[in-house]
Amino acid sequence: MIEPELIKIFSTLWWIGIIISIVISLFIIQLAIRIPPDKRRILMIFLGTFMIVLEIFQQYHMLDLQLWNIKTSLPIHLCGIAGILAGIAFIIPQQKYFEFLALIGSPGALHALLTPQLNHGGTSFLIFEYYASHTGIILAPLFLAIVLGYRMQEKSWLNVFIICQILLICIGFSNYLLGANYMYLADRPLVNNPMIVGEWPWYILGFEILGFIHIYIFYRCYRMMKPIPY
Repeated sequence: MIEPELIKIFSTLWWIGIIISIVISLFIIQLAIRIPPDKRRILMIFLGTFMIVLEIFQQYHMLDLQLWNIKTSLPIHLCGIAGILAGIAFIIPQQKYFEFLALIGSPGALHALLTPQLNHGGTSFLIFEYYASHTGIILAPLFLAIVLGYRMQEKSWLNVFIICQILLICIGFSNYLLGANYMYLADRPLVNNPMIVGEWPWYILGFEILGFIHIYIFYRCYRMMKPIPY
């Protein structure tokens, strides 16, 4: 089994990935604001299709390099689930997709971008896919909020937190059946992240507490967003 590869924080590759992700996201949002609704719809379908095809091609890429393994390659890490959902949200925008991606997908993707761990190694495509998919997870709810005017509803933070608990139970059971470590519920990730405190199972309690804090902070930030005058 291939060893996970870490991208060193503040390395040249780390800075390139962060800067390109920010620039492209700003460009897409600014473009979407300025084009008419019919062309905006085409842009959204393109972005959504891109996100979904990216995940499909990643699976093919791992199979082609004989890296695919049922214990590590299914898209049932949080960011894998959120990446597919981001693609769906661009094509079929809905309030429930917006809330999940904004409140739990975005914090997870942000931490992943700041402390990158490539579980299947660092081929050129896997590095590209890592940054593109995690950027897309953050971009999707921002797009829905800034361009389409989606807003957080009351108690959405609580709904998302409850959904996360159900997701943790389902993924934990999958890990038990497969002998896997999806969502890092069986063993802590390798990256040096301040959210990871202690060994198993104590770091999971930290995930829960800090996850709840992140959900509520992102909820308050999205609640403060104002409509764009256009």
